[in-house]
Amino acid sequence: MPGASGQVARIIVGYTALGAGVSLVALPVGYAADPAFRPVVVRLAVALVLAVALGQLLTAALRWVDAQSPPPARQAAEAHPEPALDRQFLELLDGVRSSRASETYWRRVLWPRLTALAERLPPGPALVEPGRSRMRRLLGRGPALSALRALVSRLEERR
Repeated sequence: MPGASGQVARIIVGYTALGAGVSLVALPVGYAADPAFRPVVVRLAVALVLAVALGQLLTAALRWVDAQSPPPARQAAEAHPEPALDRQFLELLDGVRSSRASETYWRRVLWPRLTALAERLPPGPALVEPGRSRMRRLLGRGPALSALRALVSRLEERR
């Protein structure tokens, strides 16, 4: 493996250069510092070299983990993706979300759709527009989710 020995040589040369550079800065700082603070300068220099080494070690470990094959559960999930949701269902979901947030959307879009759906279903109790609290009306919001859930349940009973 000639490539591996070249890589090891580059790592050794790199750390030697890093140690020499840190020493060139730490040596004059250590001599200029008060004798009580010289151990602190040495510790900071060693900590800098150690931080660089640990950073590179962590990067290498993360690359190694990424290169490994995924666990069987992930392989199974990738082999059998979840089915895509129906476009009509997604539109209806957006409609429910929008009608909760906007009274205008509720009155102009979703309520007319629900009443048209109720007319196509077998006869049953009349569909009554859900009430809204005073605060929801003041804020311009549509019916609460619980009211929409009850309304859809009544429609499902008529099916």
